[in-house]
Amino acid sequence: MSRHSSILKTAICAICASVCLQGNARVYTGLEVFLAKYTSIVQGKRVGLVTNQTGVNADRVSTVNLFYRNPNIKLVALFAPEHGIRGNLKAGENVPGGRDPGTGLPVHTLYGANGHRPTKKALSQIDIMVFDIQDVGSRTYTYIWHLAECMSACAENGKPIIVLDRPNPYGACTVDGPLVDPELKSFIGLYPIPRAYGMTVGELALYLNTEEKIRAKLYVVPMMNYRRGTTWTQTGLPWVPPSPNIPTPESAYSYASTGTLGETGGINIGIGTLPFQIVAAPWLNGTFAAKALNSLRLPGVTFQAIKYRNAGKGMASDYAVRIVVTNPAIYRPATTEIAILCMFKKYYPGYFSWAADGKKERLLKFDKAMGSTSIRKQIDAGWSYTQVVQGYQKKLDAFMLKRSKYLIYK
Repeated sequence: MSRHSSILKTAICAICASVCLQGNARVYTGLEVFLAKYTSIVQGKRVGLVTNQTGVNADRVSTVNLFYRNPNIKLVALFAPEHGIRGNLKAGENVPGGRDPGTGLPVHTLYGANGHRPTKKALSQIDIMVFDIQDVGSRTYTYIWHLAECMSACAENGKPIIVLDRPNPYGACTVDGPLVDPELKSFIGLYPIPRAYGMTVGELALYLNTEEKIRAKLYVVPMMNYRRGTTWTQTGLPWVPPSPNIPTPESAYSYASTGTLGETGGINIGIGTLPFQIVAAPWLNGTFAAKALNSLRLPGVTFQAIKYRNAGKGMASDYAVRIVVTNPAIYRPATTEIAILCMFKKYYPGYFSWAADGKKERLLKFDKAMGSTSIRKQIDAGWSYTQVVQGYQKKLDAFMLKRSKYLIYK
């Protein structure tokens, strides 16, 4: 952990303990703690803010407006991640720059034709950067990589960066899935972390800064009243969809269980109805599949056979399986997805395909999303899901040991 990170973390944690609001056990985000106690850190400095529609306080007032109206904060620029400042753009769609209509501030894109990093010119207009975005706890969701790229650019240009911490929807306990193979590095996996990394965004920032030698002048403002294993409902915070296809916490929980399935092109994962919570295909017997998956007794989840038709996606399946996460703190999303894939290969070998449309590029997209080339090959070879998981467990254990050094919350 860097000297700068540990100094501010220690100071803020001490004050959080002393000012814990009586009679109210809800979680206070890093944004709320920062505004209550730490605006002096940026006083007199030109502030650049990386945020989107999820950057809000408990009353749903946006971080943009809170900063813009605060006399102690000189907000001069906004930086927009994938899906845009307002979160209304589709996945993969270029985010335009321009001006924020509410404040007139310049908006610099972090998801455009020129890549994902803030430019040297944009950084020259600020003295310090602040990051405030709600993540979903999955390695394939791009917001954490926007943070990593901002940290790296800030390090190169001598700009400090402050991360305002927010809850991990899984409760920051779940560590699951293979680590990213070096040859599969992409913007859904810039560094070797597992599919579910079991940290808040602030903890992950501390981890990446040291373990991946980013070496930014990093400050993390922790939350107050947050404990590991806290479900989203228990936080008392409003859910703001981080992107169009994550409308609910339930979609966030299932995202890391079906997102890779969607890359095959032959599986309907509920986009448009119950995003990421559905597994459907014209050849799937939902009743049989749900029974087979429930027999595995996977932690924190049950499977329901349902009638399902998504005409908007052109799928003709009348039967499907719905993923119902019963306890996100013990749920293993990557393990669950691998178990589903193994079930497909065992019971539907003549129907399931890694590339339903025959396009070979789907194999690379699947492997990048999974983070590993070996998973697909092992499933093809007839491995059980427990054998597949055991195959990457040693690397996962090594990650968890390193991770333990950066955990802020008990």
